[in-house]
Amino acid sequence: MAAAVIGAMLLVACGSDDNASDATSAATAAPGTEAPAATEAPAATEAPATTAASSDTTEGSATTAAGTGTAEGLVGDRPATAGPDCGLGNGQKATGDPIKLGNVTTSVPGIDFTTGPAMMKAYFDCVNDNGGINGRPIQMLEENDNLKPEDAAAAARKLIETDKVVAMVGGFSIIDCPVNADYYTQQGFYVIVAGVPAECFSSPNIAAANMGPGYSALGAAQIVVEKGAKGTIVGMTNKTATSDYNNSLVKLYAEANGLKYVDIQIPPPIEDADGAVQDAVAKAGEGGAIVLNYTPPEGLKILKAAEKLGLIDKVIWGSSTPLNDNSVAAALGPAWNGKLNVNAELSLLDDPRPEMELYRTVSAKYNPDAPLGSFQQMGFMIGRIIVKTLMDMPAADVDDPVKVNAAIKGIKNFDTHIVCKPWYFGGLPAGNVPNNYDYNVVPNGTDTMVLDKDCFKIAEVEPILTAVRAAEVDQKLNVGGG
Repeated sequence: MAAAVIGAMLLVACGSDDNASDATSAATAAPGTEAPAATEAPAATEAPATTAASSDTTEGSATTAAGTGTAEGLVGDRPATAGPDCGLGNGQKATGDPIKLGNVTTSVPGIDFTTGPAMMKAYFDCVNDNGGINGRPIQMLEENDNLKPEDAAAAARKLIETDKVVAMVGGFSIIDCPVNADYYTQQGFYVIVAGVPAECFSSPNIAAANMGPGYSALGAAQIVVEKGAKGTIVGMTNKTATSDYNNSLVKLYAEANGLKYVDIQIPPPIEDADGAVQDAVAKAGEGGAIVLNYTPPEGLKILKAAEKLGLIDKVIWGSSTPLNDNSVAAALGPAWNGKLNVNAELSLLDDPRPEMELYRTVSAKYNPDAPLGSFQQMGFMIGRIIVKTLMDMPAADVDDPVKVNAAIKGIKNFDTHIVCKPWYFGGLPAGNVPNNYDYNVVPNGTDTMVLDKDCFKIAEVEPILTAVRAAEVDQKLNVGGG
């Protein structure tokens, strides 16, 4: 359980957001062949103008900053395999018995991950308004684990044994993976999550749309080293049961590159941001680096304190994914223009390509009060994946959890513009890290996070990722389209 929760709690570091829902919703994506043309697209809204920045090539690729170029093995500008619309795109409400999907999510004061599931539900609502899964709606059933192991265990059993969900998808939880990984394996469920703890990446029966706080902070460490950090890297995060894991990969990377590593964990909420940032900058030393692993509210406390105290330019600043939020860029303003390197596990929020355009359109109509952010992207992406999977199945099989979960396990190379490479489930013995390339973004000094470095490979500092990359070569995963 210690290791379990040690792998878990920093979705505080890998995301944050507002509200969730239990409600009924439906989703559907075009089958593996060409998606039907949309007769009625979701709410027509103007997609925000892109501010994607410079082009940067990595690993010999030629993707551009806006992601509009193409390169062997990367997504490029191919359409997503889920099709261009919500479900059948026919403007007709789905009817009949719902197809039940469940998830376990954490929502307690100070740690609320429900915006991800809320966006997944918004996509399902759009699907339900446009034909559903071959005419049938999807119902999303969500349980709050209340950050209590006993509640997490009860929630998973209620959803699978009492509510009879056919799949578990889109959970954003601190403790679901450590508490329920063995149970999901016993039940034959292959679960798609937004992962936080180590157990979300070390079970053959769980695969994440994101890479979690551990790998994301590692990506941030790679960038600060690339930008000249010397001497010491300081990792800063909330003090929680999972924080050791969340910062552990930064430590491995720092030491592998000849730098000293210092770990700072502060009990949340941060009450003395001035003192905390002075301590961190002093420990990093002139020209050192600080890698933050916080959700926006706590991360902004540190960053605004650094600005107030004149410490921005003393060190190189990095962060895991949660600070990739345009509201963060707006709050930071001109003082931080280009000076905070945020690891982005997902594409730019104003990426002009079709998948992100659909995300913004669906959000504007079905989730209008939510800001655009990483958690919402994850929820939307997971919704797209499960809808396509169900649409590809024979209609008679979508109520059979055995067949649905076999189909989930078999997902290969789901082509989407939201992550650098096509997503797959894997089912690999040592664990799954299908999202293992990412971006670096920086605030533009006004109100937007812009691209600083395009898709780059997360360093193999631990054996799970090394095994994953070997399996990708052997099984031709994470390459090509559809």
